[in-house]
Amino acid sequence: MKIRFNNLGKGSYEFLTVAVTCLIVSSIFLFIVINNSQEEKFQVFKYNAKTVGINAVNYNNETSEDVVYLYELINNNLVTKVKNNFSGDEYCDFYESKVTFSNNSKKVTLKCGEYLIYNQDVTDKDYKIYRVSDWSSDKISGDNVDKIKVYGLIKDGKNLFSDYYEKDLFVKLVEENYGSKYNSFDAIEKDYDIDEKTVYRKRTLVS
Repeated sequence: MKIRFNNLGKGSYEFLTVAVTCLIVSSIFLFIVINNSQEEKFQVFKYNAKTVGINAVNYNNETSEDVVYLYELINNNLVTKVKNNFSGDEYCDFYESKVTFSNNSKKVTLKCGEYLIYNQDVTDKDYKIYRVSDWSSDKISGDNVDKIKVYGLIKDGKNLFSDYYEKDLFVKLVEENYGSKYNSFDAIEKDYDIDEKTVYRKRTLVS
């Protein structure tokens, strides 16, 4: 094969080899930068979950509630809105993010966009992170599928809330918005209809 030379006397195939090598090195470097950036986001996410958990414990020491939701901590000025450091929603979910208390256990859940720390003991040294799909009324099969019942407050065929919520949160929101007498399903059903749905989502471990 006849090799052509450029003005510097180097073979054109050598120049192409150098260019391809530089491209490969740049791609590897970019991958490392992106991967490190994602790991930093995960660490911030875990730190935020720990902060929510600790503040919920302090709040629970005064209120003795079974579940403390992020919106309650925000409303009581115990934490600020938690910034979602992933792409997507600006802040972490006020209502799916919570700490549940049972006997001596304290479990924190923090949802930010499509990322989730799920039912993790507040005292754990490290938290698992999942990527989750949106909730759907379509049944999902397979492993790591979450299934819950959610409820809407219905009056004259219209949901008075903008969304559907799990039972404890639903009762709490009705009571807060429509009066303290609505502190149970039975009390709510005297004046409103309750619409129940079963929803599913896929949860995949990523860190």
